[in-house]
Amino acid sequence: MGYRVVDTEAKAEAIRLVVEMNCSIPEACKLTGVGPTALRRWVLLWRREHAGISQPSRPQDQELIESLQAKLALVEAENQVLKKQLPSHLKVLFSRTK
Repeated sequence: MGYRVVDTEAKAEAIRLVVEMNCSIPEACKLTGVGPTALRRWVLLWRREHAGISQPSRPQDQELIESLQAKLALVEAENQVLKKQLPSHLKVLFSRTK
């Protein structure tokens, strides 16, 4: 049994049934005569294209990343200062744990 070619209009209708009409995959398959595996794949691809998964991160995310990087740099600098202030007998203990 070979693959059946489905025209783009039938494909779009099947996707629309699932995405816009909230029809289940099996129901949409019965209505359109398309196989469930193909329909699941089409819907998944449609959702990926329309969800913007491949788009770069949003400006809000970039701002959050930059603020977290600044906080990390501050904490690392504070850590270095505290390490310098350790008594010599504690420095030996901390150097062994690494």
